[in-house]
Amino acid sequence: MVSIIEISEFLNKRNMDYRYFGSETLEICGFSTLEAITDNSILWVKNECTLMELDLSTYRDLLVVTGGSEQRSRWEGVNFLTSDNSKAVFFSILAHFFKTKPDGSEVGSTSVVETTKIGKNVRIGHHCYIGPDVVICDDVTIKHNVTLENKVVVGERTTIYSGAVIGSDGYGYYQDDKGNNVRVPHFGGVIIGNDVEIGANACIERGTLADTIIGENVKIDDLCHIAHNVVIEDNVSVIALAMVAGSASLKRNSYIAPAAAVMNQLTVGENSIVGMGAVVVRDVPSNVVVAGVPAKVLRNLD
Repeated sequence: MVSIIEISEFLNKRNMDYRYFGSETLEICGFSTLEAITDNSILWVKNECTLMELDLSTYRDLLVVTGGSEQRSRWEGVNFLTSDNSKAVFFSILAHFFKTKPDGSEVGSTSVVETTKIGKNVRIGHHCYIGPDVVICDDVTIKHNVTLENKVVVGERTTIYSGAVIGSDGYGYYQDDKGNNVRVPHFGGVIIGNDVEIGANACIERGTLADTIIGENVKIDDLCHIAHNVVIEDNVSVIALAMVAGSASLKRNSYIAPAAAVMNQLTVGENSIVGMGAVVVRDVPSNVVVAGVPAKVLRNLD
C-alpha cells in the first residue's frame, strides 16, 4: 500500500506542481485504466470532458489525477490530485511506486561482451554483441538482440531497446576511375548522452571522420534511421520511421514526427516541429511547424 503522505513527499521532492483534495489517510495499492477502474487505485483522467462522463461514486478509495479541479465536487468521497501537467504527475508516481527497479548489473548468458569499460548497474539482455571499443556508463539498460560496435559511448541512465544497431558504417561511397562504387572508410564513432532512449530496431551509424552525436535526454522511437555525422542536440524527439540523413543537425527541443525525412546536411532549428511524412529539403528555422512534400512552414511557434 502507498499512502497519500508518501505520494505528496515524493512530488514535493521532485518539485512537481500539484494540488490535493481528499482524505489525508488515503492509501492505494495499484493503478487503474478508464476501462477497468478498481478500488484503492490511482487513475489518470486526461481532460474535463472525460471526467464529466465518468461515474466515480461507486468506487472506494480512488485517487484521480487530472488537469482540472472544477468537477471534483460532483463526487463526494473521491480523492483528487490536480496539476497542469497531470500526465507527468501520474506516470512519475507509477514509475516510482509501482515499477520494479532492477538491482545490480546483469548480462544475458547468450550475449557477447568484448569491452571491459562498463559502469555500475548495467543490464544487458540476451543475444547482444558489445564490441571491444564500446564504453557503457552507469545505470544503462540494453535490451535483447542489440549490436554496439566500433567506437560507441553510451551515457548514464540510457535505455536501448531490442534490435537496435549502433556504430555500424554509414552509407558512403565514391566512384573510382572505372565508375565502380567504392565504400568510404569510417573512422568516427557514436557519442550518446545521458538519459537517452533508443527504440527497437533503430539504426544509428558512426561518423565518417568525426562522431555522430546524440545529446542529453534525446528520445528516438522504433525503426528510426540516424545516418553518419548527424548531430542531435538535447531534448530532441525523433518518432517512428523517421529518417535523418548524413550530417544533418537537429537543434535543441526539435520534434521529428513519424515517417518524416530530413535530407543530408540540413538543419532543423530549435523548438521546431517537422510534421508526419514531411520531406525536409531546405533548412528549417527555429520555432516553426513545417509539413508536406517538400516541407513548408505552416505556422510560427513564437
